[in-house]
Amino acid sequence: MRSHYCTDLSEKNVGEEVTLTGWANSYRDHGGIIFIDLRDKTGLIQLTCDPEDSPEAHKVADSVRDEFVLIAKGKVRLRGEGLTNPRLKTGAIEIVVQELIIENKSAPLPFVIGDKKVGEETTLKYRYLELRDPSMYEAFRLRSKAAIAARNILDANGFLEVETPILTKSTPEGARDYLVPSRVHNGEFYALPQSPQLFKQLLMVGGFDRYFQIAKCFRDEDLRADRQPEFTQIDVEMSFCNHEDDIKVAEDLLTAMFKACDVEVKAPFNRITYKEAMELYGSDKPDLRYDLKMVDVIDIFERCDNEIFTSIAKNPHINRIKALRVPGADLIFSKREMKSFEDFVRKFGAHGLGYFQMKEDGLKG
Repeated sequence: MRSHYCTDLSEKNVGEEVTLTGWANSYRDHGGIIFIDLRDKTGLIQLTCDPEDSPEAHKVADSVRDEFVLIAKGKVRLRGEGLTNPRLKTGAIEIVVQELIIENKSAPLPFVIGDKKVGEETTLKYRYLELRDPSMYEAFRLRSKAAIAARNILDANGFLEVETPILTKSTPEGARDYLVPSRVHNGEFYALPQSPQLFKQLLMVGGFDRYFQIAKCFRDEDLRADRQPEFTQIDVEMSFCNHEDDIKVAEDLLTAMFKACDVEVKAPFNRITYKEAMELYGSDKPDLRYDLKMVDVIDIFERCDNEIFTSIAKNPHINRIKALRVPGADLIFSKREMKSFEDFVRKFGAHGLGYFQMKEDGLKG
């Protein structure tokens, strides 16, 4: 039925007869000539329906509306001078339609495809329409490419892909289990796995040595930005290895996945110890783009007059006094903003926030 996807075509195809399929993304009538932007999973191409070329196709085109499903047959030609569209991959060509078939009509839509202002409640209700947005397809395409790359590189490193059970027994982990009642065993329940932890350990005991799985996991816990009830993880286990082996596999895996998504990431990655991460960033997963590192000032406060700080500074092996050095902060932040920072840190259990300024006439704070 279809000879090409929309963006497979270019100036090299000028003069060729082609058959395209897709959805009517937009419709325009300019002086009797009808232009339709046809959309498929790859992008857009312009259909030109001129009554002088094909009266039948022009008559059909006159009844086309947004999101009608179309089959278009015609010839590729260059657009006229000054009529190219540099924003489109196919902006230098168009299809002169000889035959146009409406495969399916569409009722008026609840929102325009690709409109980023539409609320999530509406887009999720009509998920099948949201999926027509090319950006949605691109997200799924990248995920697929990354998964294929992960499988290939792990296979090359001697890992065996094993699918572990989804219906399993409840085990103590970090969250509550989702439970599934058993029809066969009355009063008994299966649990959906929070991770394949026990199964992969059995595989290691069984001598499989290296295992991986792109695993579905389920956790019955409150939603957060980084927590979902159902999620997918790349699950890996190795026997007879040390942390250098782990890091090497992780670097190989990540560089291969990013390369599949057209992003070049060079290995080896920068490394810092857990102690350095906590001392400099206060987190075991720091964002290294953040350059405002914490500075240890406990030795300074050993000699200050503030009893709170001096009592903390007496035991530097257990306690820490950290500061963020912000050049020109007195010009950036007002007193009101500094007060709001104090309220912010109290949300995390802190009793307050100390700050001082280095002035020509001494410290103020």
